[in-house]
Amino acid sequence: MKLELKWQVLIIICLGIFMSTLDSSIVNIANPTIAEQFSVTMNEIQWIVTAYMLVITASLIFFGKMGDKIGNNRIFAWGFLIFTAGSFLCSLAASLIFLIAARIIQAFGASMMMATGIGIVSNTFPADERGKALGITGSIVGIGNMTGPSLGGLLVANFSWPIIFIINVPIGLLGFYLAVKFLPTQPVDTKIKGYDKIGTLLFAVFAVILISSLSLGEGIVPILFFISLLVFIIFYFFEENTPSPMLDFELFKVRNFVFGNIMAFASYISQNFVLFLMPFYMEKLLHYSPSLSGLFLTITPVAMAITAPLAGSLSDRIGSGRLTSISFILTTSAHLIFSTLDYSVNVYKIIGGLLLLGIGMGSFGSPNSSSILGSIPREKAGYAGGFMSTVRNLSFSLGIALSASMFTLLFNTNQKFLSYTQAYASATGSVYRIAALITFSGLIISLISSRTQKAQVDPQEHF
Repeated sequence: MKLELKWQVLIIICLGIFMSTLDSSIVNIANPTIAEQFSVTMNEIQWIVTAYMLVITASLIFFGKMGDKIGNNRIFAWGFLIFTAGSFLCSLAASLIFLIAARIIQAFGASMMMATGIGIVSNTFPADERGKALGITGSIVGIGNMTGPSLGGLLVANFSWPIIFIINVPIGLLGFYLAVKFLPTQPVDTKIKGYDKIGTLLFAVFAVILISSLSLGEGIVPILFFISLLVFIIFYFFEENTPSPMLDFELFKVRNFVFGNIMAFASYISQNFVLFLMPFYMEKLLHYSPSLSGLFLTITPVAMAITAPLAGSLSDRIGSGRLTSISFILTTSAHLIFSTLDYSVNVYKIIGGLLLLGIGMGSFGSPNSSSILGSIPREKAGYAGGFMSTVRNLSFSLGIALSASMFTLLFNTNQKFLSYTQAYASATGSVYRIAALITFSGLIISLISSRTQKAQVDPQEHF
């Protein structure tokens, strides 16, 4: 029996989602091994992840609009091929610079798929099945994130690290073939006359300089930080005066949209304090193998994958405010648990913290997204989704850069007075206390925004 077109489309899109999410999570486990082989520091190795996230952040909205103009199916298919080419080049890297350059190529491909995949699914499925289809794509994200740490640890323990990129090549080539052959031609928006290339470039420059200001030294490099703020001010005023801006200023009048994205920033920036630093802590201080570290780190995405659909369903009945508040309570508790870890092994603290973090993360995403998308006009949902993805990826990049920078600064300072293991544990604890402060701030914002949601009227009345 021939599979219906809509299910063929969903399988192809899910293949791309799985590959890109698997790659993101699998690299974190390999980072300590790669850093050791290339003889580079944690601050330097974080650019493998940060450069990837930055490129995606800067280009998501651009590729989304390009897909609307020339066809999302074409952008998605070529994204598969570009991601595959970048993966192959990553496997050949003999230096950190080459690996980062290859990761940038990978990132362009991932961005092309991320910007267009969900839209293709939404256009292919009828309205009464659209939620179910999008829910399946959300599950694939969780499966990709779950598989990455354990698979990455197993591969790195038994093979050399390039294997984590080589596995993408046959999957990517198959995906490209299927996308070209089976993805239906997508509708195009004839009203799009051009792209905000200058705005996109200014935003990319701002993001790169901001992340660099946190990554090129111990702590913040002041001159770069102030330059990034200057570029952002220029970007803002340019957007206000250009006919086709990258930013939709009308949406910033919607309180749930603003509050929701601020909370997303607080939630996502703190997540990578754990996901980036924890493998180093377990392998460098506790001397765990990469496979064992990967097994531990699977706890968080498993808990998230179980919790997320339940939270999404529950938010339809009780609203998102309570759930986002609970999420921030759980993640704050997780960071406080991690802040008490030291150089002695405490498996229960590690498991408990990772479990709380996963439940907290799962309790946040769906309710917060539902609140944001439910507060805006339907015709702006695509743009809002791209904006939310941009906030998420920028937050991830900042989380990695900020946690690595703070840890390096604190560790080097502590080593003047403490032994290596004591300095390492103390620096790690301090970073997680800062993460707890960030998520506690998110809790305050959630409590404030939940009050405004009760008074929110139909968003259609605003426009």
